[in-house]
Amino acid sequence: MAENADARRMRLLKVLEESEEHLHLEDLAALMRCDSRTIRRDLDYLQQLLSRVRGLEVRRGRVMVARSPYSPGYFTDQLDRNLEAKQAIARAIVRSLPDEMAIALTAGSTTYAVACEIRRSVVEGRPPHNLIVFTNSVPSLLELVAAGVATGVLGEIYDPDDCAFHAPEFRSTFQPGIAIVGASGVLFGPAAPLGGLDLFSHRAEEAAFLKQLLQGVPEILIAADSHKLGRRHPWSFGGTVLHGKVVRLFTDAVTAEQAEELQKLAERLAECGTHFEYIVAPPIEAEPTETPLEVEYSAQERRGRNNGSRRKTLEKLKGKE
Repeated sequence: MAENADARRMRLLKVLEESEEHLHLEDLAALMRCDSRTIRRDLDYLQQLLSRVRGLEVRRGRVMVARSPYSPGYFTDQLDRNLEAKQAIARAIVRSLPDEMAIALTAGSTTYAVACEIRRSVVEGRPPHNLIVFTNSVPSLLELVAAGVATGVLGEIYDPDDCAFHAPEFRSTFQPGIAIVGASGVLFGPAAPLGGLDLFSHRAEEAAFLKQLLQGVPEILIAADSHKLGRRHPWSFGGTVLHGKVVRLFTDAVTAEQAEELQKLAERLAECGTHFEYIVAPPIEAEPTETPLEVEYSAQERRGRNNGSRRKTLEKLKGKE
């Protein structure tokens, strides 16, 4: 009888907790009697679970769950909202990135999803490769460090509400080729000043910081789910800052009316020397489970590649079952 996925993941977590050395995917797959793709998915599931549930406590018969290691505030409030849309946008952005690119990644819940997707691509060995990503977001920075991505910090003053650094005067020798920026509101068409494109933040300090950051970046990728399209917040950081650049808006859905306005926007911005396009990210489909044939093929592949030291590791793991 096939092992239940939840049972397999709990067994995998126990193996990882007890191991004192690095483990190979193929060895774990052999131990769990599945293929390496399933192990990758299980590891990703466990990573997401452990990142969201930080602790459990029983108080007077009530189970209390500590869900985030970050300060309560705007970032943590937004973290789980429209999560599937943010993950789809993040995947579309990361798959569009070229190898060996220097990137500025700004703070926000959707851009945090981008950092998580970069980490996933590194773990799975998928492109883009050899990125250099600087960010002002502490949660994103931790994801990038965990992935082994070359990274650094933008900004000087920490704001716990955003879990991010800002600076009244942005100065840096870092010269990114692409900026990936989130926004709490995106206006375009008749609603925007001069019928153009404007981006908004909920904080004046962040808007001022982003204006300075984006000035010298030639290509800007805007990550905004459909709920933020047409929304105005108090503080603007778009407008003329976007002129003369390549600007791509990544979202999860647009209405027919919005699609028409965005097409007109591309024509108007072209007159300012700006190349604009929008990309609607497809939803992330569930990963297919492996077939018995795939499991057998993967098992043969593992047997062919195992060397003596890895056999010893596998025997040691089996001995702990």
